[in-house]
Amino acid sequence: MLPNQRGISVYTVLSVILFLALVFILALPYMYNLDKEKNIDDCTTSMKNIWVAVTDYMTDTKSDFNGDLNLLRNTRKQNDPKNYYLAETKFCPESQRQKTEYIVFGKYLEEMVGTELKANTGVLVFCPNLADFPKHFVDKTFYENMSPGKLQNFMIDDVSYIDQQTKSNGKLKNEAVLKYINIWKTDKDAYTRRMADSKSLKREIFPNNPDLMEATDLGF
Repeated sequence: MLPNQRGISVYTVLSVILFLALVFILALPYMYNLDKEKNIDDCTTSMKNIWVAVTDYMTDTKSDFNGDLNLLRNTRKQNDPKNYYLAETKFCPESQRQKTEYIVFGKYLEEMVGTELKANTGVLVFCPNLADFPKHFVDKTFYENMSPGKLQNFMIDDVSYIDQQTKSNGKLKNEAVLKYINIWKTDKDAYTRRMADSKSLKREIFPNNPDLMEATDLGF
């Protein structure tokens, strides 16, 4: 193009394209982090909704929950027959096309409080992709804000301890929570043992942790 000729030169167009490309490349890490944070929020929100649904179901049916979420999707609420316990079917965003269900277990007990027999429920909900995404974990403050009973408080304390011990090690965290669920599934005395000793179930998951050992185990 001649010096006096009006219009946009090829060099100007190329410069604009290169500039936009550079801006996009620089913004990619930020966009990626935003996406990851959104996935964490979406996943934990789904787990919170499941926790509420399972708690309501167990309180109404007075029974344990074995983890089958289809039961919640296909069962209408006792006090609200127009709606189901779990209205939506959602999966962890990191699952992509795989529809892997959340890991869920609920324990139902009844306990005398004064002269009244009250439901005592505890619900555990974990992301199926926890091994790869350790931040997909419901914070203890959520449970504490839901006015939990004694059993749920035991679970909150134990799961929070698991989170503290495993930190960002997703594989170890996943193994620990599966062990913990199995204790409640298989040990009919788990509640009694946990009530008598706050470290009892933690000790089963982390048997070599000095903080959890008895004085005699440490040689005192």
